[in-house]
Amino acid sequence: MTPLEKHKYAYALTSVASTGLSFIEDSLSRVMNNVTDIAYLRSFYILLSHNFELILKSRVVMLNSFSDKKALNDRLRELGHDITTIKGALVTNLEELDVKEITEDGSQYKIITTDDKEVYIENFTKIRYDFLDDVMRNVDNQEHTRIKEYTKILVSILRKAKQKNEEAKSQM
Repeated sequence: MTPLEKHKYAYALTSVASTGLSFIEDSLSRVMNNVTDIAYLRSFYILLSHNFELILKSRVVMLNSFSDKKALNDRLRELGHDITTIKGALVTNLEELDVKEITEDGSQYKIITTDDKEVYIENFTKIRYDFLDDVMRNVDNQEHTRIKEYTKILVSILRKAKQKNEEAKSQM
């Protein structure tokens, strides 16, 4: 697979993440301003997790070799939705996204940026099926504000990923 072909797929991944994060920003500020109802916010937790996964996977695409589209798709499916597994494929490249550390804590991932901001991302599989495990989230009146801040930080990480993907395309 050529660098240009890989970039096409990495670009598609970041484009989907970009529209997902924009949707969260727009929805929280225009439609659901200060809503703290868990039923509404649950969708945003899912979107944050999914979009962060796509950002990281875009870098996996650019940093690895693939014989063809099927091999790339197989690798992305193999990585699944587990941020820790995806991180393992990028361990030496996280700081280029301004991510210092990603740790897993139960059903969440804690992302620490190089400027020591923290983002908590739900485990994509667990948040989708948490009701089957009788998980009840405690949501306070600051949850809406936190999600807005998390989205802002993820947009910054997304911009770095796009920049690094462009640089990798032009260097190949």
